[in-house]
Amino acid sequence: MIKRVKYYFSLKLIIFYRFIERKSYAYCYDFPLGKKSKASKNTYLNLAREVQQFKYREIDKFEVKLGYAIDTLWFDELALHTQVVIKNSTLCYAHGRVLYAVLSHYIKRHQSSYPASRLTIVETGTARGFSTLCMAKALQDRNQSAVIVTFDIIPHQTKMYWNCIDDCDGPRTRAELLKPWKELLQEYVIFHQGDTTVELPKVKVERINFAFLDGVHTYKAVMFEFEQVRDYQAFGDIIIYDDYNPSQYPGLVRAVDEICKLHNYKCTNIKAHDGRGYMIAVKGR
Repeated sequence: MIKRVKYYFSLKLIIFYRFIERKSYAYCYDFPLGKKSKASKNTYLNLAREVQQFKYREIDKFEVKLGYAIDTLWFDELALHTQVVIKNSTLCYAHGRVLYAVLSHYIKRHQSSYPASRLTIVETGTARGFSTLCMAKALQDRNQSAVIVTFDIIPHQTKMYWNCIDDCDGPRTRAELLKPWKELLQEYVIFHQGDTTVELPKVKVERINFAFLDGVHTYKAVMFEFEQVRDYQAFGDIIIYDDYNPSQYPGLVRAVDEICKLHNYKCTNIKAHDGRGYMIAVKGR
């Protein structure tokens, strides 16, 4: 009888929590990226062709140095559906190349020391799932067992417009948007909805081998996410930060510089172009 009562109240609490959570994130269920398609399929295809012509010399050299580069055709097809969007600034999705190369290199070193060990990867700022899948591709190509836990306030199973070419066929869920890569997602990815200030502390693991922290770009938010990750990292583990640009995101840059200087992380800045940079932070001893 007591067990039944406990179960009843536990169930009620879960239902109540989900109700409160849904209310808190209500705007995320009401077409947060727009209520109609922003352009024609031809417009998105033309944008994709333009971006594919861009050259990123520093990233080319970086891939050669690490010895890994993502398959171009696979990469561009994924980007067409998840990164080619209508926006005022220049399109750039080179961070996917950086993630793939750095994670592949990390896996090589990790497998030499812990061949049977499973990796744990944390990502904040899932968006359409581009970065998630670039990391999953590295895991698949290196035959590495792992789980990617990715956080975003935008729900995974709610139909919406995503400001991408697929909008031309009507609203869809993120799960439907990423259906062509379903096997990768099933093998490696857990989608977790909610604000990272609430949800990230709930992650309880022995180790976070690799993290891509791309949530809110304020000093406070960046430092909060770092604090949730750093105590789970060991020597050689990695955090990558997108949008390392002091003129556009001074709070993020201040936080990342502080992390590098005061928290025993060796940092490398890689630039796609003058307006887009990435910081790779490797934990020291």
